[in-house]
Amino acid sequence: MSEEKKLYHLYWGKLDRKTGDSREVEFHPLAYHCLDVAAVAYCFLRNRRTMTRDMADFLGLDQEDFLRLIVILVMLHDLGKFASAFQGLNSRADPRLWSGQSPYPYDAQTAHHDRLGLCFWNYLKEDFLSWCWDWDELTPREKNKATNFLSILMECSLGHHGRPVDTMNIEILEKKYTHAHDISAARAFLNDIAQIDHILPTTLSASVLTDKSLKDRARQLSWPLAGIVVLADWLGSNREFFPYQSSALSLPQYWEQALGKAEKALQQAELDAVPAVSAFRSIEHHFRFAPSPLQDWAQTVDVDGGPQLFILEDVTGAGKTEAALALTHRLLQAGAADGFYFGLPTMATSNAMFNRVADYYLQMLRQPDGSVPSIVLAHGARDMHPAFRQAVHEQEREDGAYASADDTATIRCNQWLGDSRKKALLAPVGVGTIDQALLAALPRKHQSLRLLGLSRKVLVFDEIHAADAYMFELLESLLTMHVHQGGSAVLLTATLPLAQRQRLVNIWLNAMQTEPYSLRNQAFPLATSVNMFRGERVQEHTLASRAGSERRVDVQFLQSVDTCLDVVVDAVEQGRCVVWVRNTVAEAIEAYRAVRGQVRHPARCQLFHSRFVMADRQRIETEVLQHFGKSAGASQRAGRVLITTQVFQESLDADADVMISDLCLIDDLIQRAGRLHRHARDTQGNRQAPGQADARGTPILWVHAPPWQDEPLHDWLKKADFGGTQAVYRSPGRLWLGMRKLRELGGWSLPEQARELIEAVYGEQADDAIPESLRQEEQRVEGKDRSMAASARSNALKWEQGYSMQGRQNWYEDELDISTRYSDVDVANVVLLRHSEYGLVPWVQDDRFAWELSTVRLPQKRYASRLPPLSDAEQSHWDALTQQHRKLQFLHPWVVDQDGTIAYDAELGVYEKIPAEAGNGR
Repeated sequence: MSEEKKLYHLYWGKLDRKTGDSREVEFHPLAYHCLDVAAVAYCFLRNRRTMTRDMADFLGLDQEDFLRLIVILVMLHDLGKFASAFQGLNSRADPRLWSGQSPYPYDAQTAHHDRLGLCFWNYLKEDFLSWCWDWDELTPREKNKATNFLSILMECSLGHHGRPVDTMNIEILEKKYTHAHDISAARAFLNDIAQIDHILPTTLSASVLTDKSLKDRARQLSWPLAGIVVLADWLGSNREFFPYQSSALSLPQYWEQALGKAEKALQQAELDAVPAVSAFRSIEHHFRFAPSPLQDWAQTVDVDGGPQLFILEDVTGAGKTEAALALTHRLLQAGAADGFYFGLPTMATSNAMFNRVADYYLQMLRQPDGSVPSIVLAHGARDMHPAFRQAVHEQEREDGAYASADDTATIRCNQWLGDSRKKALLAPVGVGTIDQALLAALPRKHQSLRLLGLSRKVLVFDEIHAADAYMFELLESLLTMHVHQGGSAVLLTATLPLAQRQRLVNIWLNAMQTEPYSLRNQAFPLATSVNMFRGERVQEHTLASRAGSERRVDVQFLQSVDTCLDVVVDAVEQGRCVVWVRNTVAEAIEAYRAVRGQVRHPARCQLFHSRFVMADRQRIETEVLQHFGKSAGASQRAGRVLITTQVFQESLDADADVMISDLCLIDDLIQRAGRLHRHARDTQGNRQAPGQADARGTPILWVHAPPWQDEPLHDWLKKADFGGTQAVYRSPGRLWLGMRKLRELGGWSLPEQARELIEAVYGEQADDAIPESLRQEEQRVEGKDRSMAASARSNALKWEQGYSMQGRQNWYEDELDISTRYSDVDVANVVLLRHSEYGLVPWVQDDRFAWELSTVRLPQKRYASRLPPLSDAEQSHWDALTQQHRKLQFLHPWVVDQDGTIAYDAELGVYEKIPAEAGNGR
């Protein structure tokens, strides 16, 4: 080996910054680190033959050639570290590497080593290209196509820090930071890679370059490839798996060692193999009850190994969750996916779903060795979920045979997968908020890792009817990329407007490049399926209702707060439990105070809204379920009153005898009424035995609404003191349409009138029915929706541009808010503080989660910006806390015991001492 070739062994790749123990190896050679990361990528792809085959086929390459090509590109992911300026960061590095070589100090802002990698690639790419093709035989056009193709893939490798590499002005960096000494070392490293057995690609056929779409295909594939490199770099940089190497080995010798370490690293991270799928038998076998019509359809509809879409529309209680799990199980068995992610609209609903999915997934999947695969809860407060915490710390049973045979084995989550939301989606089974999936469609750091985690998974999204124009646009973007990766989805909803259902179906039809299909079926319940390999691509299946799911709700209107109070007090005196849902937090607090002033037992009244710190919100949710939940008895329910906002309908499995709701959009109203007589009870409020009907009579939903006007004025709502309602729902025209339909029907009967109700408000002909006086406001709302959709399109990644800065110039840290939810009100995460003998401490005392439990989200303009500033001493202490706890840098501090116009207590939450005009809020 020549002296020049030996020189690259002196370049460091990973540095141990400890200085106290001279026995520590100070650095890990760059060449070895590059092989560590490449070995992880190689083993990861080799163990996922289906994924690797699909990627290779997509590019028109032989599977083995594709694998070798990608692995060599990953070996070059840290080319930029060959720069003398970077080597100079280690003052004890060999002086031959940097002394006098670089007059420019390393600049991580403008000349980060990933950008410097492009400089070295420009010198080495022709050597690399000559490995892949018979270079002299290619035409200039083919050479250009080959160069572009490999450069797209190389940018995936260089962009391994979670965002694409900035390719602008690379020529300037080349002049400053690339030197003959370093380029020679990098070229020697590249040439020595060829000595590694079974790594150098065989000469690729020039016919690959005749594919006109090759560049577009490479760009599309660049997204998951970037995720693979990020994953490989994370594992390959872990010193626990890859200890620093002090003795010099040839690259072939070290490669053999690295492969063994990579297998162990992937095994410890539970990424070494695809789970095995147990056979699906039947709904009755797996869930121990007879299937509903929807569930029977789910267990019999045709499925195969291709990308498929299922949209399930049915009422609450029809068994959509079990139907989705059955479909998912069958898709896994058919080879369409290797895992699944169940996304829900809120953290509370995902917490509840985590427990339900955990009960079933053990019947679906096993690791090849018979052990239990990981299930991950993916949302911001997952560490506070007791079942998930237990799963992270649960050890596999020593008796592997027992674990493989017993379906009641304990759920578990690999600690490496469970320690961050970025890694969570890599787990075979995930449950969380839909937001965690939608982040894969946004320019957030490490989004490619999230996208990789979702590939080869069935995406199950619940309550998609709740998505606004902004969120629906992001959902379309994510599903578009998912289907192009060969993914399948199961979407659950109550009633979905026909136009939205058509948009979802079109995603799959467009991916198939097939003829358009116009949906026609307006029945309910309904299952819509799209299958790429079936002769009849789109099918709409009319379903029967589940026995006992039929439900009649009568609607009566109340025109003033005083009449609402009369209904509440009268029901309390009869020993019934009451829920009153207001549209704003300010209105809820006002009603709570009024009710407490009129009932005999004010302590039996409770307030619940979004402006409580997490600790109080959790406490209130627990107390509400104790009195209104499924297991609550007559004595617990009698005379209870809950004043609440939209958070009630989003998260709680509660059951009211009497319900009042402020006027809201028809789909929200139906959802709220789903908590009215939710569980069958006798006249006293005790649970009925299974199979017995509810004895409380036909439920009545009292709707607090303005006086009806056939020809409403333009300020119809505001004049009737419903300004808060208009501020929240924005669309007086849609509210008027819903109220008109309810007056016509006197309520609703589900499921037979569900479609009629939704189409009356959201259907294509509904717009024409909006009164002229409200049309101008409706046009503003439509403009706002278009603006929201445009904002989502602007924020979303441009998939067709590939993993590059052309896909998006600005990339954000996870903690910065480029949100999956639209809000025209800036929101701040506020942490409540109090004084103690130790200085500032969190408002809530807790050994593990004090900061999280002391946090609340508040509108910036109305609340956060008006909070009193910290004193100099408080600011100094806060600065020290943010240095100690990095997550606090993204929180707004509020010392609550200071005097101000805004206050907090455990009974009311955040409130204004001097009430202001009701505005947006929940």
